[in-house]
Amino acid sequence: MKRRTLLHSIYVVIVFTFISLASCTKDDDNLNPVPTTPGGTNTTPTASEQKLLELVNSTRAKGCNCGNTFYPAVAPVTWNDKLEAAAVSHSNWMNQNNTLSHTGANGSDPGQRITAAGYNWQAYGENVAVGYASEEDVIQAWLNSEGHCKNIMNGTFTEMGVGVSGVYWTQEFATGR
Repeated sequence: MKRRTLLHSIYVVIVFTFISLASCTKDDDNLNPVPTTPGGTNTTPTASEQKLLELVNSTRAKGCNCGNTFYPAVAPVTWNDKLEAAAVSHSNWMNQNNTLSHTGANGSDPGQRITAAGYNWQAYGENVAVGYASEEDVIQAWLNSEGHCKNIMNGTFTEMGVGVSGVYWTQEFATGR
């Protein structure tokens, strides 16, 4: 029985690790390349949000390897409530539908969800994950995934928001027009 439980636990970890390794990035080259704050609601992050922001900015300040490529230090990102709203909405949808995906309600993509939250973007990136219990765990998982790590280290992005619903996490990065 112990062997069966151990094998099941290993299987669950492998499945969660595999399905959480998905990232999505969009850069619109036809838009003004000078980032500006999109304005709106930037409130003080909660303790959990502040922890996520600190973990991301600590990594951005040091630089890191994403896969086989070293990404040098980049400027920190700031918290944005509109990006958080888009992330929370998508995490809620994934939790309600028991699925991990960058495609959301009504076939929406990350850019459409960020726009619907009122954020006027010129570039965005999205990380999703499932099955992590803490901010440190999910950030470490994203840093261990080349695509997620590239989003975290993308110097184009100036703002971030994260939403959690159940065991589903969504991290939105963007640069406003």
